[in-house]
Amino acid sequence: MIPALNPVTTGKHVPFLDFLDAASAAGFPAIDYPILPFSQTAERQSKEAARELLLARNLVLGSFGLPVEFRRDENTFLSELKDLPKHAALAKHLGVTRCCTWLFPATDEPVAEYTCRFIRRLRECAKILGEYGIRFGIEWVGPKTSRTLKYDFIHTMPGALELIDAIGEKNVGLLFDSFHWFTSYAAKEDILALTADQIILVHINDAPNKPADEQIDSERLLPGEGIIDLKTMLTSLKQIGYDSFVSVETFSKELPLLPPDEVALKTKAAVDRVIFESLP
Repeated sequence: MIPALNPVTTGKHVPFLDFLDAASAAGFPAIDYPILPFSQTAERQSKEAARELLLARNLVLGSFGLPVEFRRDENTFLSELKDLPKHAALAKHLGVTRCCTWLFPATDEPVAEYTCRFIRRLRECAKILGEYGIRFGIEWVGPKTSRTLKYDFIHTMPGALELIDAIGEKNVGLLFDSFHWFTSYAAKEDILALTADQIILVHINDAPNKPADEQIDSERLLPGEGIIDLKTMLTSLKQIGYDSFVSVETFSKELPLLPPDEVALKTKAAVDRVIFESLP
């Protein structure tokens, strides 16, 4: 499996180039990062200049977040959708084959209308990404504490899989996050029921020592520092044949206060240790 660094772990305040330098210096082979800074470099300089940002640091862009806001009004969605082919073309040039997004697990809108709109919009995104050979991962959000609006929405792996089936595009699969696997009471058997092709990307992190229903989405630990059975998760993923990017996404108040180089080093040591102990 290929460790990747997510900017949430270092803190989103860290400048783009500083993040790249920190990931590279820590020995990460990959990053999980927005495509927009690369697109801006391509527009201001060239696509090759954007590509060189990674090559010069021995990094690859494992995945990027969907640069289209599909949760808001239709005009915003359509406006940002117009730029998706440009971003996807650059991603292809950079060698990226994965793009991901997430679903908020509750809504104040009638669920049927909300669901139909998301299916339509995500299908349109998936079609464009597919034209450029990019697979599209969708993440469910598991914590009960996040479901604070009027109606519950998708918050389990089976629910996410049903939505993916409804979207109906071959390039759509799961963004599998260890924290959401744990907080939605999923198990080893749920992983073993999947195929590797159904998983676009894996996020790895850990949870503090409290019951699943009390976990807070924005409070996570580095891999190996908490109570999630990451060994079972990783061995199960390996058993079904998943061997690609494992992105460390740790929400923390403390880590972003440290210099990004130090955070990257701590993160790389943590994920390497968990992978080594799980998959010797």
